[in-house]
Amino acid sequence: MPSVQRYRSGRLAEVRTFVKAMATPVSVGDLVAIVTPGHVDNWTSAGLAAAAFRTSFLGVLAQGATKGGESADTPCLVYTFGEFEFPLSATAAAAIDPGGLVAAAGDQIVATGAIGGAAGTGTAIGRLARPVNVGDTTALVRIESSLFGGPQALA
Repeated sequence: MPSVQRYRSGRLAEVRTFVKAMATPVSVGDLVAIVTPGHVDNWTSAGLAAAAFRTSFLGVLAQGATKGGESADTPCLVYTFGEFEFPLSATAAAAIDPGGLVAAAGDQIVATGAIGGAAGTGTAIGRLARPVNVGDTTALVRIESSLFGGPQALA
């Protein structure tokens, strides 16, 4: 897994928490959620569908990468708000305006065409911060933790 520091621009917000000991490896730049109270999991270790991941989505791991065999919990820093560039799950087939909803599609991959909705039904974890053009393979995404009210508050 690549460790990619993804913060790109604008203001940001952060939270300190932990990566659970003996968990799946977690890399800087991973999309993370709080599945176990007090601990973050990335897309792989969470093992959740997009709607369930969105319900507990915290943000982007900025510090605290693990190899997966640690004997103690690892302190970590998670950016809960900011603009981050992520690879798209598929090359863009159509142009999309800023503000379009984006879903998690992997540890460090996003997909356009997300949907908003109540907890457990919507998949959106962020909005496009710049247009996506036909053929684009990356997107600049404004991430805002679902736990803190974005991109649509959980209902």
